[in-house]
This record gives sequence, structure tokens and C-alpha cells, in this order.
Amino acid sequence: MKLAIVKSHFLNWREWEFNPIVIKELRQAVRSWAVTGMLLLFLTVLFITSLVFLVGQSFDVNENMQLGATMFSAFVVILAGASAFFIPLYVGVRVAAERQENNPDLLYVSTLSPFRIVLGKFLCGAYMAGLFFSACMPFMAFTNLLRGVDLPTVFFILAFLFLVVCAANMIAIFLACLPMSRPFKFLFIIYGFFQSFGIVGSLIGTSLLMMRSGVGAMMSGHDFWIGVATAGGIGLALTGLFFVLTVALISPPSANRALPVRIYLTAIWVLGGLLSLGWVVQTGDGDRLFAWTFPTFAVMTFALIVTISNADQLSQRVRKTIPNTRLKRMLAFLFYNGAAGGLVWLSLLLTITYLVTRLVCETFPASVSVEYRNWLPTTTVYAFAYALTALLIHRKFLAKRPPKIAGLLAILLAGAWAIVPSIALFFINKLSWKSLEGIQLGNIFNIFSLRDYDQQMAHEFFACGWFVLMVLLSLKWFSRQVKNFQPNTPTTPDNAPPVLK
Repeated sequence: MKLAIVKSHFLNWREWEFNPIVIKELRQAVRSWAVTGMLLLFLTVLFITSLVFLVGQSFDVNENMQLGATMFSAFVVILAGASAFFIPLYVGVRVAAERQENNPDLLYVSTLSPFRIVLGKFLCGAYMAGLFFSACMPFMAFTNLLRGVDLPTVFFILAFLFLVVCAANMIAIFLACLPMSRPFKFLFIIYGFFQSFGIVGSLIGTSLLMMRSGVGAMMSGHDFWIGVATAGGIGLALTGLFFVLTVALISPPSANRALPVRIYLTAIWVLGGLLSLGWVVQTGDGDRLFAWTFPTFAVMTFALIVTISNADQLSQRVRKTIPNTRLKRMLAFLFYNGAAGGLVWLSLLLTITYLVTRLVCETFPASVSVEYRNWLPTTTVYAFAYALTALLIHRKFLAKRPPKIAGLLAILLAGAWAIVPSIALFFINKLSWKSLEGIQLGNIFNIFSLRDYDQQMAHEFFACGWFVLMVLLSLKWFSRQVKNFQPNTPTTPDNAPPVLK
């Protein structure tokens, strides 16, 4: 009996298979002269660099005690430049080519889930990065024999560079999956190419700083690993965020795209807040919390633009998953597709963030000024007012247009409100720095140039009034969205039309 159970258990392993996307991508990478040629060129450059250093040392009369560190620095520059430039560009271009509608490739005809497709692309990029790093590792380990750098420092810097390259691969995959036309994607490639210079420079500078500071000697300390775990957790959270966003981008429109993204954002919001609170309690410094507060407001502002771009009509596939009980349905309303539930979800997270930040700043000393902290609620209320206004314009005048028009309208509205007054002042010859620093109610960017308390309060009252007015005008739409958020029943049509007014 036991033998039969064990046999059946191992027979089930036949159903397991490696991610087919990785196999497909690696087969094509092996056949591509771009990857093979880049790897051979990379090895050639490493060999010539090491040969130049060793031959140069043979002509030197005095022994160079820092030859290993000098060679290691050169190898770091070569490795960071080759991996951060080539690998994300290669992975991103391949994904972007498959995202074209005229290319009937994997993303359009495969029965694989979006999760497995994105995971396969990411693992392929990680494998290619590992290939380049494994080729460079013997050269870097050899520098330890020449003195000037220790092996723990070598391996730690290699691990740091590898993780950063993997994160860059994930960002490249995300940018390649954005629903844009070829010209815009080409502009993104150009922007990413020039932006990569700054990324490579930062990588090289950070790696050389770690080498000079003696990372290997600090590894025995408890605080060092706490800092490494914190930085690694933040990097992992950001990489996971881009992964979830990419899965949502390539999912079919009938899928519940918002659910995994909002759950993930809520999870990292909670974990980030707990981590920041732990640092505040440990150090007694209230400023530690702003490492969580400011990114939360920035990410949630971007999420607000995406949220109002959601369609109000839920597909039959999503309706089948709506819970029947009232309490579960209320919770699902916050995380499912739709702008109404997303607005409530965002308002709850941002309100809790502001209240926690205010409580911590009153309990622990913080060097951040009160005026700077007061900008957060005002800018947030302005952002919600812009979003609700854009939704109202879309419902009333552009109802036949795609829902993503609402997000574009919110951006254009904020930009127009900031630029149009300056253009008007320019034509009447009254544009000056003093006029720009004066109060401009409704301009969200004007808040940051004001220092007078009364002017800041005027912005706060204007933003609140505008927000309340938009809420009142949207109450009917919101109540209809809540009422229509029902599971499929015999009395509920599968495709209930959205309520636009």
C-alpha cells in the first residue's frame, strides 16, 4: 500500500514541466548572434583588460599593493555597463515586438496564463544576467590573489549588481507591455537608453563605495544585515510591483485586473508602514516614517490616475466571482475593477497614512517642517478633485470614448490649470517670479512655492470646497455603481450596461 502511494506520488511529477517561456526564449537567445556576440565581446574585453593590467605591472619596479582593487574596479565598470545596457534592452525589445497586434506570437495565441508568461520572461532575463555574471566571476575572484580586495566583498558586490540588473529587466518588461503605439515605444527606448547612463553610473559609484568601505569587514555586524535586509525588501517590493502591473497589462480586458494589483499595493503599504514604525521606535526619530509616507502618496497618486481609467461595466467573468454575502461584497467592491471602488480604496489608504504620520510626528521628534507635512493633505484633496472632475467630464460629454480618457483628462486638467494663467500673464506683460509665487487657487503645483500660512489655508479651503462639490455631483453615479455591484443571479443580466449619469 505504501509503495503504491509513493509510486503514484512520483508519477505525478510527470505532469510538472519547466516554464515553457524560458525554454522558448533561451532557445531563441542561443540562436541569436546578438547574445552570443555580446557574450564573446564581453569575455574578450575582460581578458584584454586583465592582460593590460598584468603586463603593465610587470614593467613597474615597485610592487602595487592595490592592483587587485584597481582591476576589480575596472571589471565592475565593464560588468555594470554591459549587463545594465544590453540585457534589459534585449529583453524589453523582444517583449515589445511580441506585444504588436500584427505579430501573432505568444501573448495573443498562447493558452498560458499571463502570470506564467511574465514569469518566464523575467526568468529568462535573470538567466542571461547569470550567464554574464558567471563569465565575469572568475576574473573578479582572481583579483583577490593580487591583494586590495577580499572575496566576501567581491561576492557581495556581484550579488548586488545581479539583483539590480534583474530589477531593471522587470522594469524593461513593464515598459514594453504598456499599451502604446510604436512611435511612443521608440521614444521610451530612447529615454531608457539615456536614463541607463545614470543608472550605470549610480551602480558603479555604489559598488566602488562598498569596495572602499570594506563590506567584508562589516558583515559580522548586526546592523549591517538589518540595513541590507531593509534595502533588499524595498527592492523586492518594487520589483514585485512592476511584476504585478505587467501581469495586469497583458491580462484580457474581461479579467479582474485590479484585484491582484490593489491587494499587492495594500500588502506592501502595510508591511512598509510596519517597517518604518519599527525604525521609528528603534531610533526614536520621527523622520524615519517619511520614507514610507512620501512614497505612499506618490504611488497612490499614480494609482489614482489608473483607477479613474477603469471601466464602470463589469464583465460576466468578474461578476461570477462577486461574493453573495453583504460584508464580503463590500470588501470586494474596494478591490475589484471599477473607478468607484478604487476611489474609496485609495481614500482609505491615504487617510490612514496621513493620520499615522501626524500621530507619529506628535509623539516622536521630526525635523520635517509642519508646513511641509501640511502640503500632503492639500495636494491629495486637489488630486481627488481633479480625478472626480475628469470623471464627470467623461460621463457627461465623452461617454462613448474609452475609459482611459478620464485619466488623460485629469493630467491635462492639472497641467492646463498650472500653465494657462502663466500664458495669460505673459500676453498682458505681467508675468514675473512674484506672480508665479503668488496664490493661484486650483493650481496644485502652486502650493509648493507658498510660504505664507494664510495662502496655504486658502488653498486648503478651496481644494476642500472643490472636492466636496465634485463628490456631491458624483453621488448619483457612485450609488448606482454600488447598487450594480452584484453577482450574476437569475434576475441580474450578465452584461448590465454601465450607468453614465
